[in-house]
Amino acid sequence: MIHRLTALALLLLSSALPARACDCLWQGPFTEVQQRASVVLRGEVVASKGNSLDLQVAEVLAGKEFAETVRVWGDTGELCRAKVEDFPLGSQWLMALQRIDSVPEGGFNPNTPNISFGRPGDYSLSRCGVYWLQVTGEVVTGNIADAKRWQYQDDKKTPVLLSLLRGFLAGKLPAAALREASKPQAQSKQLMDQTQMFLWQQRYEE
Repeated sequence: MIHRLTALALLLLSSALPARACDCLWQGPFTEVQQRASVVLRGEVVASKGNSLDLQVAEVLAGKEFAETVRVWGDTGELCRAKVEDFPLGSQWLMALQRIDSVPEGGFNPNTPNISFGRPGDYSLSRCGVYWLQVTGEVVTGNIADAKRWQYQDDKKTPVLLSLLRGFLAGKLPAAALREASKPQAQSKQLMDQTQMFLWQQRYEE
């Protein structure tokens, strides 16, 4: 009887674990990975359920998307995607997304519709590089132009104006300019920049 219970427990545990773990190569900072994206959007997280979130689109910076809100699918435990819980409701992001064109066999289980690969026409968010940047007013933070492997954020770096990122995505500004802008600044200059950014943010919110 004890052996049967042990065998049953192991079976249940194994069925709860993902069949395979995510395994992908590091693809680099945002300036590099955005080239692989179907679309680059700026928006706010307005809903979250299971391994998906809804992003209310404020701006399309690259590619084409006409919907006011898009669904973005994250990790299930075996996909090389970002964790949805890292994007709380009300937070604002700039995301380089891949459009889901088809669902692989076993990618959707009607018994667990909120945990799935996603639906055709929706998007997925990879974690194999810096595919997302946090937006606060008119500045963005994250490893924009250079990043160590699996490092999405470096608090020592200076936030970068969103307008500079727009210029880069429009082909008007080189990645080197973003790299220079995000370099850690001396304390006095950093304080001045932070004050200026605060004032810009105040004007933006007004």
